[in-house]
Amino acid sequence: MFAAPRIPVRAVTQDTLPGTMVLVVGPSGAGKDSLIDGARRAFAGGADVVFPRRDITRPADAGSEDHVAVTESQFHARRELGGYLLSWGAHGLWYGIPTETVDHLLGGRTVVVNASRSVIEEARGRFQHLRVVSVTADEETLRARLGARARETDAQIAHRLERARAFRVEGPDVIDFPNDGPLEAAVGRFARILRDLT
Repeated sequence: MFAAPRIPVRAVTQDTLPGTMVLVVGPSGAGKDSLIDGARRAFAGGADVVFPRRDITRPADAGSEDHVAVTESQFHARRELGGYLLSWGAHGLWYGIPTETVDHLLGGRTVVVNASRSVIEEARGRFQHLRVVSVTADEETLRARLGARARETDAQIAHRLERARAFRVEGPDVIDFPNDGPLEAAVGRFARILRDLT
């Protein structure tokens, strides 16, 4: 059973958080996890940029992301207690950013999370210092990456590609990040963006 968070999500307001929240969004296969993993290694040992783990309703050994595995009942119980700064559902799974992440924002740090575009407006109302990194790739690159990770059926890949065609994120807080080239170069660009925000 989850305990109520020390700082309930309703108490998190723009004027209480000096740190910067960075939401990394993009269609499946755009390379968000790879960018975040690479940046995490680049900032290892430092305290200014942090990469909190997400709660996800899938087994701990499923997928490439280092996440906290929770059941659906655990997830919804925690959300009812205000235990997530942001939460959303996608592709049959539930995702949550634990409210404890607020400690890093209170400390003025830059917090980087893989998020959904569905929570951008909520985040804009909650975090004064918000940046949205919109990661994109062309359709052939997406198709190749989705096929290589061998997590989806052909029908699921087709569905994700259809969603990707409609993927648009706009606003003055959005940083467009095309990610069709070599991973090492992309991680370097992403790390520079995070340094500029710190």
